[in-house]
Amino acid sequence: MSRRLLAVPVALVMAGSLAACGGGSTPEAEQPATLMSMEPVPVEQAAFVLTAGNFSELGSEASAAKSYSFQATIGAAGQSLDMVGAVNGTDVQLSETVPGLDTPIEIRVVDGVVYVNLGPGTSNLFWQVDPNSTNPFAASMTEATNQASVTDSIEAVKSAIVSVTPTGAPEDIDGVSTQAYAVVVDTTKISGQAAEGFAAAAEQGVQIPTQITYTYWVGDDKLPRKMTMELMGTMTEMRFTNWGGAVAIEAPPADQITTTGPSF
Repeated sequence: MSRRLLAVPVALVMAGSLAACGGGSTPEAEQPATLMSMEPVPVEQAAFVLTAGNFSELGSEASAAKSYSFQATIGAAGQSLDMVGAVNGTDVQLSETVPGLDTPIEIRVVDGVVYVNLGPGTSNLFWQVDPNSTNPFAASMTEATNQASVTDSIEAVKSAIVSVTPTGAPEDIDGVSTQAYAVVVDTTKISGQAAEGFAAAAEQGVQIPTQITYTYWVGDDKLPRKMTMELMGTMTEMRFTNWGGAVAIEAPPADQITTTGPSF
């Protein structure tokens, strides 16, 4: 249940492995400074303004860009899971630093095949996961990479949006001028793996809030550059860079692959 809870925010654009069942809050929008002059102040309007109606365009542009790099931090109860990686179409490569583990978890997906290196847990080799495996741990590794898809994440929430509101001043991220938007969603209308995560948590007696707020930073190119959220005491921040850049993701060499699962 704890893994699914952390997967919820990430599934709306990645993965998680911490326990978090505290109280959450909705971030308040920053208030504009009071103007002391009576003269009108010109405001330069962005060419693209995010709304509930065009939110799905973020997914379309992400799909068209095909490749990007990402960083994510998911924190709760004084601990954090840190993740870095890259996506190129359906291929994914990521490294997770998980509290309690001495070595990072490395996951690669190449041509639909999932490879997982758990350090000593897989004898420092890449475990080639059987796609038909019923092993819950194998399934969680597959979920982690599925959640790296920005396109799928946008798809999961687009029908659940309650409101989209600009918040704060424009911010430069990765050399792009972006505007932050508070995106409020109805948790009963979210689809995909996020919905499965909520359902699993509810079965464990967790009271899922009826609404949660994500903040997306988006430029005129309609590509998300940053996302933050708080869910039940878990804070998530994700950054997306190098959109459309060169990304090389390769399967591990044959001598580094094993079909034997974790030793624990």
